[in-house]
Amino acid sequence: MHPWIEDVTLRSPSTAITVLAPDPAATVVWRMTKAGESDVLVVGPRTKADYHATKDLPVCVRLRIRPGRVSPLLGTAADHLVDRTIPLHHLCGPSAQTLAEQLTAYRETPEQAVEVLGNYLAARATDRLPGRLDLVSNAVSELTASPRVEDAAARLGVSERYLRRVFRQAVGLSPKQFARITRVRSVIAQARRPWADTAAYAGYADQSHLIADFRALMRVTPTAYATGKVPLSTC
Repeated sequence: MHPWIEDVTLRSPSTAITVLAPDPAATVVWRMTKAGESDVLVVGPRTKADYHATKDLPVCVRLRIRPGRVSPLLGTAADHLVDRTIPLHHLCGPSAQTLAEQLTAYRETPEQAVEVLGNYLAARATDRLPGRLDLVSNAVSELTASPRVEDAAARLGVSERYLRRVFRQAVGLSPKQFARITRVRSVIAQARRPWADTAAYAGYADQSHLIADFRALMRVTPTAYATGKVPLSTC
């Protein structure tokens, strides 16, 4: 699954508040309730943070799809999934409902559930546009290293207009949105540093630029986030 899945998480957060940070990647989630109800969801790319009280789920498995790989796995353009959560069977049909039922057998062995879910997705994978997949993968790497879209397009040998069109369809976000979200996520990973140092590390012009971007995407200031003063969702 390495070409398709970037990261796997096997359990729910242990904190009282679950932080759903902005994310340029889609995630496939299998979860079970204490009552034994099982479902598989697709969580699309997320443009802003959300915060909610952590649910008491005995099992929660997350497979984070590499940006640009949604369409080959799920048969839909990533830009149709942005800021949405959709049952997998809405995209993949009755076989996904059967999958959710089969996964209940792995309640005590979620590592095996990862393999089953991964094999299901891999069996659906198509590679209709391999050249475009390579372009998007290379663009992801370029934009992760530097947010300048024009420089990324030049290094990849394509026009900015073409890169924006292909990237949005494959990833769900514009290259600029992707770079902005990725940079804020790097700030979260370095949140224990002094903010001025974090700004320099993440490539911001200065601390005020970091704070403005962080507030726009995370819905709180860096200081409020670091101290847990976040707005809980009422949904």
